[in-house]
Amino acid sequence: MKIKSLILLLMFVGSASAADKADDWRSNASVNEKVQNLIEVMPSASVIMLQMGERYKNLYWAAKQEKWDFAEYQMEEMRELVNMLIITRPGRAETAKMFRTAVFEKLTTAVESRKWNQFEKGFELLRTECMQCHARNDHAFITLPIPKSANSPVLNMP
Repeated sequence: MKIKSLILLLMFVGSASAADKADDWRSNASVNEKVQNLIEVMPSASVIMLQMGERYKNLYWAAKQEKWDFAEYQMEEMRELVNMLIITRPGRAETAKMFRTAVFEKLTTAVESRKWNQFEKGFELLRTECMQCHARNDHAFITLPIPKSANSPVLNMP
């Protein structure tokens, strides 16, 4: 009885797998359908900004705790998120490029200094430019406080 059940189960799993492959648009769709599906699943600006918000908090607290390598990592991830926004949301590309130009060179210098007082100035520039970018995109109601906490376990916050 157990052997029959196992054989039936394996047959079901095998047939389900074959059916899944037959319905897989990644293999079977036309190029135009594939492109359309990929466009539909690209992250929205709000999804990218949720990630940006986490990086913003982690960047601040990494610097505050003098975890400079982690701060550099957060900054690089933020730069990549802006680049992703430029590609995935062309309507926001101009303001995202303005933000990128205004922020990252100065923020990099501030983080690489590994000095809190210099970082604070760079972070304030980041914070101000974030809010200016929000305003340019009709989201001036989204303001950023100085982070009171961060979620990364690397920062070991309560």
